[in-house]
Amino acid sequence: MGRLCVAPVLMAILGAAPSVAQSPLALSSEIETGWTSNATDSAAGGADFYVTHSHDMSLTGQTGNLLLRGSLAMSQTRLATFRFEDDAEVTGAIEAQLALGAAALRLGYAVTQSWTGDDLSVGGLVVPVRSPASEHEYVAEFTLRGVDQQVVVAVTGDWVLPGESVLGGLGLPPLRLTPQVGSVAGRIDWERALSPNLAMLTGLEAWFTLIPEADRITYLRIPVDGGRVSAGLRVADGGWSAEGAGGLDLVWPKGLSGMIWTMPYVSVSASVVPMAGVTLALNAETGVELADPLDGAAGRTAALDLGATWLLTPDIALSASLAAQQEWGLFDDSISRSVRTAMVGASYAVSERFTYRATLSWSRHADPGESYDKAGIGLSLRGDF
Repeated sequence: MGRLCVAPVLMAILGAAPSVAQSPLALSSEIETGWTSNATDSAAGGADFYVTHSHDMSLTGQTGNLLLRGSLAMSQTRLATFRFEDDAEVTGAIEAQLALGAAALRLGYAVTQSWTGDDLSVGGLVVPVRSPASEHEYVAEFTLRGVDQQVVVAVTGDWVLPGESVLGGLGLPPLRLTPQVGSVAGRIDWERALSPNLAMLTGLEAWFTLIPEADRITYLRIPVDGGRVSAGLRVADGGWSAEGAGGLDLVWPKGLSGMIWTMPYVSVSASVVPMAGVTLALNAETGVELADPLDGAAGRTAALDLGATWLLTPDIALSASLAAQQEWGLFDDSISRSVRTAMVGASYAVSERFTYRATLSWSRHADPGESYDKAGIGLSLRGDF
């Protein structure tokens, strides 16, 4: 699949525009340039300068109870020295929302084509790798709202189709390095207001992993299914809000529901405004990794994010964040990978449409077999039209 695969999606969106009452067009572009201490994201990585630009276009139209929205997004990263690490991506999406009194139906489809640069270390030799891939995403969501409660039923699908990678300098024919992985997830969420500031939350989820039989053998991948049961509360009062949920995650090899692994599930998020212009936020969650697990089957994950923003003036803002992510192999918990990151930034809105931003970042990566640090400086300009 090439870049033109997105064109039919966009043409369908544009073709629908005359039939709706309004079709406002929104455009945004961002360009960032900077320096990174580890351009290859590896223990042997070197420093380099980079330029990234991204562009988003969306078109929305409404007629009666029907809302249509289409979007096209493109991004590209170029490095000065490590050119084999250059990346590019194009995404086209279309979404329809239909209001049915107290109910609403949402349907959506998106396709992403990517070209990723990477490297392999073979006997101390760095081999450039260029890998294409396409991803298809589907969503169907039905929402029913009452006076003090609402129910959401949703089904999502995701299918990743990696292409044949080109290994530079080895004289090998193109070959596929990763398996095709699909997933289908269904969920039911129920929310009920207990008071103006308090709501009760419950949820049921089911996940199904799809891997072709040949890829299971070739890439040593075991498809795993699973589900989640959770309940919690949401509280909001003036300058602060909090939401917490707990429950169980269950996973098992496909077709072997008698081999069930059970793990606790926890999700917490909170936001507080201690003083005018200052916002503090916390997010923490455990989970299950099925798309690209460490042990080829499934992984247990945990993530924590702390963030702060300080609006010095209506146009100038400072921000800072700390984050940590960890994954353990579910069937082999002796292997793990983690990322620790820290970032500070400042932004200046020179007008309603243009914003400058500067960031300093640092991260520590611990993967099986190697660990490395990465630091970076970035300067960006964003425009919204």
